[in-house]
Amino acid sequence: MRVVHVSPVNFGSSGTFGGGERYPRELAKAMAAQVPTTLITFADSDAEFTDGDLRVQVLRRQGRYRSALNPLSTAYLPALRGADIVHTHHLETLTTDLTLLSSRTSRRVFTTDHGGKAPRMPGYRLIQRRMTGLLAVSRFSAQFYPHLHDRTSIIYGGVDTNRFRPSDQPRTGNVVFVGRLLPHKGIDILIRALPEGCQLDIYGRRYSDTYRAVLTKLADGKKVTFHEDADDDEIRRAYQTAGVAVLPSVYQSAYGPGSPRSELLGLTLLEAMACGTPVIATAVGGMPEIVSDGRTGLIVPPSDIGALQAALTRIQTDRALWAQMSREAAARVAREFSWAAVSQRCLDAYRQYPL
Repeated sequence: MRVVHVSPVNFGSSGTFGGGERYPRELAKAMAAQVPTTLITFADSDAEFTDGDLRVQVLRRQGRYRSALNPLSTAYLPALRGADIVHTHHLETLTTDLTLLSSRTSRRVFTTDHGGKAPRMPGYRLIQRRMTGLLAVSRFSAQFYPHLHDRTSIIYGGVDTNRFRPSDQPRTGNVVFVGRLLPHKGIDILIRALPEGCQLDIYGRRYSDTYRAVLTKLADGKKVTFHEDADDDEIRRAYQTAGVAVLPSVYQSAYGPGSPRSELLGLTLLEAMACGTPVIATAVGGMPEIVSDGRTGLIVPPSDIGALQAALTRIQTDRALWAQMSREAAARVAREFSWAAVSQRCLDAYRQYPL
């Protein structure tokens, strides 16, 4: 079985530091330990290298079709030769449409959606009939494609549990947020809910100067620190020493457009839980599927400042609850959400849907 994963945007400094870009890299790397696997992605220049057992082929982007999620390269379709299975990431893109249209009768095509949307080919619903299977990151994600229900499996997402794990570093008790500084992430709600005297560390890159200015104003007079250029190691240490990690995402923000597909999964929650850090998440998207309320963290209604503040206070003051959540969070991730576990679910799904 020769597998090719396809990500329309490269993960990292030459692309995007986002969950939808990290996911294909990590899944493909874990899968490469079991079957021959290549990751194809796009950037400003060609490159080829290995990451462990994974072969990474970066194709030079020769243009875009109306979106960064629609890279154009004449080298793309030839690069798929020899693949038995092609697994595209971001369903609603031209890359996935082209892959499906060009698939041979002997090649299976699977897709995982990460919430990105780009202009499509006419008749894309007919094109989707060629898809062998939809491998969704959550039940919430799968509900947006009811016409594919008969070929859908839930594989969730994972964490590198060799890197993200509990440590013996002392806990600061700080509140940590990790994610892009965008309105649908609900960071403004978190700052408003911050209990008096509590330290909040916000890790993430700005995508809107306007929203960043809103956050700066709200943080005035509070113990809030922005870390906009933190690397992966710094973020990992923040998880390992924090008292709680919060992802307060919303479907609708006062500072930006609605986001009905907000948090298809919530990978940063899994990273924090893997480090033994209890989490607080809103009842949004796929987050309630990976956070066990009262056992690995707490679930609160979106945009509810009072409920979020009460949850923060409860975790910070109830040490027995904190210790229980810390143990169960790390154990659940190790059991269900390592990349090896996700890769195995993915391979099982490949075999479930033969030609």
